Amino acid sequence: MTQLKATSYKLKANPGFTLIEMLIYVAIVTLIVSAIVFFGVWAIQVGAKTKANTETLGNARRAMDIMTYEIRRAASVYTPTSNFDIDPGQISLEQASSTGSNENFNFIDFFICGQALCLKREDASAIALTNNSVRVTSLIFNQRLNAMGTPSIRISLTVASASSTRPENTSIINLTTAANLRSY
Repeated sequence: MTQLKATSYKLKANPGFTLIEMLIYVAIVTLIVSAIVFFGVWAIQVGAKTKANTETLGNARRAMDIMTYEIRRAASVYTPTSNFDIDPGQISLEQASSTGSNENFNFIDFFICGQALCLKREDASAIALTNNSVRVTSLIFNQRLNAMGTPSIRISLTVASASSTRPENTSIINLTTAANLRSY
């Protein structure tokens, strides 16, 4: 007779995960993914707000610089077509002619056309000084005499971003400056 050897088999522990360990891993991964998604959404929102601020400020500053430059070059203000102390205002300037024409002066106007700030030179079409990503909401000119008795123009300009429909991504810039007319 053959003798059967009794072999004892030990059950080895399965090196897998327990339910509690799996729940902890899932919770940790969920927290990490949530933090990454939150940071991504926050970065996109900050980027949109920064873009709106940059576009609005850049347009407002460029428009204000051009108006200030042209006012300083002007010999006088042409008051019949200028609108002071109202919103929206308009200013018409007389500038010495740099061309060989028979006229001694050229006229230049600044005004709001649609939602843009426009510049119109005599015998030329109006050109927008601001682009479509912003809208000019206020333009006021004030005429004063400075200490030397020459005219000084105060400009108040308000520009708002138009590229976003979300209120948290909009930007409004108010700029005010003054420029003295130079005598030729």
